[in-house]
Amino acid sequence: MASEKQDALQEFINHHVMRHAGSVDTWNLPFVHVNALDWFHYDSVMVVFVVALLVAVAAVVRRAYRRSPFPRGFASVVEAYVLFIRDKIVYENFGEKEGRRFVSFFCTLFVFILTANLLGLFPLFCTATGNISVTAGLALIFMVLTLGAVMKLRGLHGLKAAFVPAGIPRGMVGPMVVMEVISFFSRVFALCVRLFANMLAGHMVIYSMLGMTVVFGWVAFPALIMAVAMYFFELFMAFLQAYIFTLLSAIFMNMMVNPEH
Repeated sequence: MASEKQDALQEFINHHVMRHAGSVDTWNLPFVHVNALDWFHYDSVMVVFVVALLVAVAAVVRRAYRRSPFPRGFASVVEAYVLFIRDKIVYENFGEKEGRRFVSFFCTLFVFILTANLLGLFPLFCTATGNISVTAGLALIFMVLTLGAVMKLRGLHGLKAAFVPAGIPRGMVGPMVVMEVISFFSRVFALCVRLFANMLAGHMVIYSMLGMTVVFGWVAFPALIMAVAMYFFELFMAFLQAYIFTLLSAIFMNMMVNPEH
């Protein structure tokens, strides 16, 4: 009996956690199957839901500012958040003059990741950032925007300076270019894997601890307490990982835009 429960638990974790890491499962309506909806992947639906939620929040805040130039309630919270991202992350890395161009991107990036992280902790939702395809998409956006920013602000000369450090001997140019290219793509890879692995690992621990109470009964009650504690820790990690991804993105982008710094 215990072995059957263990097998069921393993199958559950494999399906809801491990397969979700790169899942191609389709999404559909409960109780009524609609063939047209088979085109949607479950995490794709979550991404669309997060984007729609962010658009709705932006519309509410914009409407509040149109009514009064002095924000109150929820609008004041959003203003405090924007000022934090602007002053502590963007201006801290790019300076005020160049940083103005990137404030909206990093504000959106932080809120998107945070919302996706938090939704996965509620029933009927899943953590889209626990899917390697989603985090790879975010890292790809960072890569394209970084190279585009270098080209727009510094031109071809700036792109060369980003991959060829100033003052090195000519004979070292080739090896340094290779090393810098590898370094750049390793940063992109690190952004992708760091967020994905942290969110996936947290869910695996929670499911495993809850599963111990299913397999061993009340003997494993301490594991249930640990699962609850881990759940609240995951709430903290949702904020922390959004902050780390945003901060590292700003640091890495500034290293390319302003390599002399």
